[in-house]
Amino acid sequence: MGDAYAFDRLPLDDIRPGTTVLVTGPRHEGARELGLRLLAGPAGEGAIVVTTNRRAERVAADCERIGVRVSDDRTAILDCVGEEDDDVPAQVLPVSGPADLTGIGMRFSDVYVDFNGDGIERVRTGLFSLSTLLSFGDLQTVSRFVHTLVGRIDSVGGFGAFLLDPASHDERAIRTLLQFCAGRIEVRDGDAGPELRARWLPDQPDGWRPFDRSPR
Repeated sequence: MGDAYAFDRLPLDDIRPGTTVLVTGPRHEGARELGLRLLAGPAGEGAIVVTTNRRAERVAADCERIGVRVSDDRTAILDCVGEEDDDVPAQVLPVSGPADLTGIGMRFSDVYVDFNGDGIERVRTGLFSLSTLLSFGDLQTVSRFVHTLVGRIDSVGGFGAFLLDPASHDERAIRTLLQFCAGRIEVRDGDAGPELRARWLPDQPDGWRPFDRSPR
């Protein structure tokens, strides 16, 4: 399946291809920034961002600020917001809305085919966020979608980071979605800034570790 995925300037060891992690924590504590930073890879990799609540233009700007290389040949934004943006330096593929899980899945498959045709075999996928999907659909439907998407990422040796705000959902929902992921990366506000903790992922450091919200 190739080399493991590395994470520059984050307190995480490499993660094997085919892995999807659930990133949990309040957005204002740095969880969203961490999710985006997990998508920052070397020049030969591609990135797919599913955005459910921010326009593509803002997502592209956030990616560049965090350190994700954004280009129209290696970055795709699946836009569920529906606002057309001009001059976004990425492929923008519209989806009718966060409730259109079939549309998200179809767009995701289309991008993978295009990337593969261009010789891009390693792709990182970020879904921001599962909380929005759950606000538009029931847990069973979203769970089936997550199961399918995680399976696709695994089958092609990709990497996935799915964001969830645990304060917005009960423990049953979190456990249900977590069972489809290989592990969980939790985010909290520490004494000196945001901290992360990896759980159920092999060969990762134990305990809470600080990280920079914006490495640049």
